[in-house]
Amino acid sequence: ENRFNRKVWIVQLSALLVLAACFYVRLDLETNFLGYHYAKLSENPFAFDLNNNVQYRILTPLISYCLGLRGKLIIVTNLLITGITIGTIYSYFRNRFERPGDAFLAVVTISSSLVILTSIHCGGYCDILTYLIIFLMWQHRSKRILFYSLFLLGLLNRESILFLIPWFAYLNLQGQTDKRGKRGKYLELLVGFGLALVLYYSFRNWVASDATVQFSLGYYLEPLTQKPLGMYRRTFLYHGLGFFSVFKALWIFPALAAWSFWKDNNRSELVGMGLLLFCSYAQLLIAYDTSRMLTLCFMIMIIALCHLLETNRSNFRRWAFWAVAFNLMIPQLYTADKIVEIWNSFLTTFIS
Repeated sequence: ENRFNRKVWIVQLSALLVLAACFYVRLDLETNFLGYHYAKLSENPFAFDLNNNVQYRILTPLISYCLGLRGKLIIVTNLLITGITIGTIYSYFRNRFERPGDAFLAVVTISSSLVILTSIHCGGYCDILTYLIIFLMWQHRSKRILFYSLFLLGLLNRESILFLIPWFAYLNLQGQTDKRGKRGKYLELLVGFGLALVLYYSFRNWVASDATVQFSLGYYLEPLTQKPLGMYRRTFLYHGLGFFSVFKALWIFPALAAWSFWKDNNRSELVGMGLLLFCSYAQLLIAYDTSRMLTLCFMIMIIALCHLLETNRSNFRRWAFWAVAFNLMIPQLYTADKIVEIWNSFLTTFIS
């Protein structure tokens, strides 16, 4: 920072961590499965295709289209958004904490997790923009218009952000002071989320008028009504592995933060962390790609790091980087349905 200035350093650090992540799990230069559909959508987001399953998830393909990064070049768009995500998280921690090393610890922790690695190893998958939007909603939750506008954008990127409504509502009810009292807060949440959902529903209806999209509301709800726990039972034995795969050994950070909240009798933060886990876990009632679904709870790590860096509980700073180094030596696991993968690094792939 002293040599260049903070903004230049953030750009450099973000680029270096994106590059490091590409080596850690190998950048996928092909678009397969959902990535193929995202790539096709980026060629012309408004040319509704009957065979495109992700027609409703238009935001990242639209950004890629506007940038001229069409087709498989959506991979480049995701890399750019990944760098922006890392830089945004670094800036937040750098402004909040005096030590630059605290911000560096935060972004290295996130960069070595599925938050960053999924969009790198799964070519074309656009999850990273959803995670950036969730972080920005949490960071700017006191700015009401921005907060609900970001929520609408999140819906347009990946509708799974719907599952976090209870957590976001809880955060706002806990942290926002309102002269109108609880009733005013409830009314604002109802109007804010309701208006965003109405606009998103209108968009879906507009798309559905020209194309039949497989990933419709009925696609998810029909199996749930016929066999309410069918999808859940199908992947139940892999749920623990799915949770572990998100942060691996670094789950020790949220665990330590939860213990600290309990010791300090801070029940509101404990409830928030539990609600975040529950909301993410609820997705497994209708989806089977366990690791991706459970990555939605990644904000639990941000909250934990903020608390641990503020309190330095159990001499956190003394051993945190050693924990990160140990975590990097654990192979990156990933599970979807009944499939378990070990993601090889670029070097391992090159040698083999």
